[in-house]
Amino acid sequence: MPLITVQTGPKNAYTNPDNGIRYYRWLGQDYPSVTSIRNLAGMPIMLAQWRTNQVIERAMTEYQTLGRMLGETDPKAVAAWLRKAQDVKRDQAADLGKRVHDAAANGVSPANAPSDVAPFLLQYYDWIKTTGIVIEQVERQVWSPSVGYAGTFDMIGRFPKTGECWLIDLKTGKGTYAEHALQTEAYSRADFVGEDDIEDVAATAILRSIPQANRAVLHLRPDGWSFKTIPGTDRTWRAFRALLFFAEWVDDNPTIDNLIGAVKEGHA
Repeated sequence: MPLITVQTGPKNAYTNPDNGIRYYRWLGQDYPSVTSIRNLAGMPIMLAQWRTNQVIERAMTEYQTLGRMLGETDPKAVAAWLRKAQDVKRDQAADLGKRVHDAAANGVSPANAPSDVAPFLLQYYDWIKTTGIVIEQVERQVWSPSVGYAGTFDMIGRFPKTGECWLIDLKTGKGTYAEHALQTEAYSRADFVGEDDIEDVAATAILRSIPQANRAVLHLRPDGWSFKTIPGTDRTWRAFRALLFFAEWVDDNPTIDNLIGAVKEGHA
């Protein structure tokens, strides 16, 4: 993997300025993040179609602005303006999700939260009250040097009635998707929990104690919550590793140049 020089996001996480992909660094070695592995492997077709529709929607609803820009602005700037429409709603949702995550992790009261975050926090605390779950670990980094990835899980909680721990991924978007199972699978299969090149032995023991069936997505919406169990499977694990291998191959071979052995040319 390339040397990373720009630090962004979680502690020990770095972003490659050339491709925008996040890596985590452990003992001088860079490992792609769980979420970036999916991004490196390519965009789901439905997401690609949705992004295209966002551009079409901007052109159709803001046609007066578009017409004025076409007559007064450099065509490249107009194209950039249209292209940005692909990410506006996604970035807004991602920003809201991050702020909800941070507020929940820090125990912020809904009364002290921004108006768009408060409804999600109300549902989060209702889930805790309804289930009685005790949150034991929050926003911890996991590492898998043996396979070649790293990431940050949202939380590990213990239900008092059963005494069992669960690894839980918190989502705030409109829906939940199959790729979320890849995330929980990867977090659960990591080698250890740690930070700053030091393994947290106690937290690692907790992670290792979680049964394969005890993985879930907590889906928060402003008007309710749902706790969706996602039992781990060997097939999901194989799928994640296949994505990792493919992502590494794509990252190492941005062009065909590295793959060409010899070239023979002819002319008629």
